[in-house]
Amino acid sequence: TVFCVQRIGEIVPATWEEMDLQAGTWAIPRERMKRKDEARGPHLVPIPPRLLALLREWKRADGDGAIHVCPAPLGDGHVTREAVEKFYRRTLELADKHSPHSWRSLFSTWSYDAGRDRDVIESQLDHVVGSKVAAAYDRSTRLDLRRDLMQWYERRLLAARDGADVVPITRNA
Repeated sequence: TVFCVQRIGEIVPATWEEMDLQAGTWAIPRERMKRKDEARGPHLVPIPPRLLALLREWKRADGDGAIHVCPAPLGDGHVTREAVEKFYRRTLELADKHSPHSWRSLFSTWSYDAGRDRDVIESQLDHVVGSKVAAAYDRSTRLDLRRDLMQWYERRLLAARDGADVVPITRNA
């Protein structure tokens, strides 16, 4: 969720088959999306450069027979949404402070504060863009614009990690 801002339930079951590591995109099947509108096709997610490099390394390490991007440590299948949320609560001690879903809010806030295009932000989050009528006609994926946005966001995350001046976000009491 940190670098691609998709929902945890969309991420943990991701398969290598969904990843196009050459094009740098991830095609999430609609049945896993909150918006199940099959006519829209899979939700294409541009993968930012550093994450893409890591995914390529993981794929090489996992081998050709690997199915899941986030395999379960023991047994078949993938890690669960609950395991990731538990990791945030217990291991990272972020209960009532931050959750996997919070990255979507951070992305949206940073992007709007930086004056990024509303339609591009909402498209990345797979939200409806505009009114119902406008959404019915709008078939644009805005993929190139979203790729640029995700590269900007990744740079911003890495700068925050590496000690750039970051203004903490606090709740008003």
